[in-house]
Amino acid sequence: MENSTMRNGARILPPEAISKRHIGPYVMKETLGEGSFGKVKLATHYKTHQKVALKFISRQLLKKSDMYMRVEREISYLKLLRHPHIIKLYDVITTPTDIVMVIEYAGGELFDYIVEKKRMTEDEGRRFFQQIICAIEYCHRHKIVHRDLKPENLLLDDKLNVKIADFGLSNIMTDGNFLKTSCGSPNYAAPEVINGKLYAGPEVDVWSCGIVLYVMLVGRLPFDDEFIPNLFKKVNNCIYVMPDFLSPGAQSLIRRMIVADPMQRITIQEIRQDPWFNINLPDYLRPMEGFQDSYADPSIVSKLGDAMGYPEDYIYESLRSESNNELKEAYELLHENQIIQEKSHFSKSKKVDSFLSVSPPAFTEYADDLNSSKEPEYLDPMIEGSRWSQSEPPAHQEQTLDSNIRILVPGENKQLVMKTLSDANSEATLSQTGKKKSKRNRWHFGVRCRGDAPEILLAVYRALQRAGAQFTVPVQHNGKYKSDMYTIKSIWEIPHCRKEGRKVYAYVELQLYEVMLDCYMLDVKSNGYKDFSRPGDHGAAVPDHEIDDLKSSFPFLDLCATLVCKLFSA
Repeated sequence: MENSTMRNGARILPPEAISKRHIGPYVMKETLGEGSFGKVKLATHYKTHQKVALKFISRQLLKKSDMYMRVEREISYLKLLRHPHIIKLYDVITTPTDIVMVIEYAGGELFDYIVEKKRMTEDEGRRFFQQIICAIEYCHRHKIVHRDLKPENLLLDDKLNVKIADFGLSNIMTDGNFLKTSCGSPNYAAPEVINGKLYAGPEVDVWSCGIVLYVMLVGRLPFDDEFIPNLFKKVNNCIYVMPDFLSPGAQSLIRRMIVADPMQRITIQEIRQDPWFNINLPDYLRPMEGFQDSYADPSIVSKLGDAMGYPEDYIYESLRSESNNELKEAYELLHENQIIQEKSHFSKSKKVDSFLSVSPPAFTEYADDLNSSKEPEYLDPMIEGSRWSQSEPPAHQEQTLDSNIRILVPGENKQLVMKTLSDANSEATLSQTGKKKSKRNRWHFGVRCRGDAPEILLAVYRALQRAGAQFTVPVQHNGKYKSDMYTIKSIWEIPHCRKEGRKVYAYVELQLYEVMLDCYMLDVKSNGYKDFSRPGDHGAAVPDHEIDDLKSSFPFLDLCATLVCKLFSA
């Protein structure tokens, strides 16, 4: 049997372990879907015949989009996520051409189930809704927002349990682009998303969950129009109809979720307290008591070290720190996973046995055959000779990774099917529901500018030049720009490090957004630091525990202050 090595928690397979039909222990079957970064294939384990989905991410395309460092970091974090109603990331395999994510396979889809049922009973719809909300709450607690919840992304296993797909990886990758709004389907997207306004994230998922609940119970979309401007008008003004056949409890919950003003919209915590939601809520989905202990569980610390590559002494030191850090968050995540498992053992539900497992037995069984090394090498499998720091490496040019690589074979035009269902159910007795949007102050985070966009960009370039920063300039090819002209990548040297004989650079990304007509906002984001002062080091990422003075945000804020001064003096 062929051997494999481990790098950054990803299994590096030798060439003989890869063929057109096999990859490691998996026999590849048909293609399930295809996205801009690769394909998704159905596969089975060669011994146990367990089905999994293999999500291929092209390393060449990742290099072109400068996403590889962030992909590595987020994969290592996502491997820790374990919830019974979220598609699991079992493992990661690296080949010479692709990064292959081994993920849980679910053979059904909530959309197809709705099409078959026309509309569900409240008991049936509530069961699905409870699973969705609890999974969303779990991810929000760990700073992950979906932003594209819809029946097509809600898969069903063979026991009709919800599995939320496309959750985390591609969405975490765009996290930090605070005003990024090019996500979500128009029929399910919140008003603040389609209008390009600022949003934090959780409130957007609440809106989409409200739309999904409406679709399950009514059998049609609340907002639907072939003419997109009309659709947006309906969404912005919350013009939809509420069927009389729904119970008062269901109507009340939907009305509090589908609210145009995100500040007035119900929260996940309030949904948790809603009487209609709590009817027949399974024990394993009930809110957890506080799970923070005064001491660190050695077994969890050991798992954390294996998953993220940190020595245990450093983990204990980070857990004792008064400030928040990524290891504290990861420890809480693993601790919560452990409690979920323990609670599931006492659940009376007969349908939760198989889907509460935290790892695929098939791949675990194969691990001994591979005879893999237990000590990971901290080498970047994508770029030879580069180092993967134990802290978050700076991301470079970060573009949106396609989040809709499908697990199931795309079928008919699903919006057309939903419209047909809408027409079929339109004869029901309906009561008009509409709410005027309440006026509120507009809050924007960044530097607001008025004028022509090219003139503003020119002023930004001049300010960067006066501040001594290095920056990228968009290049034209055949009359078109190769990169986004509204995004500027810049490198700044940290002044106080220069005095100490070090050459440390901050990577800063600037992006210009239009917030209203002829009014723009300049968003400034830190992409981390690099140290060029060590001999033979070509820009290694700087671990926080090596440079204590870069733990805080003040070096970045100093650069922002310098930029603002230069910008307004231009």
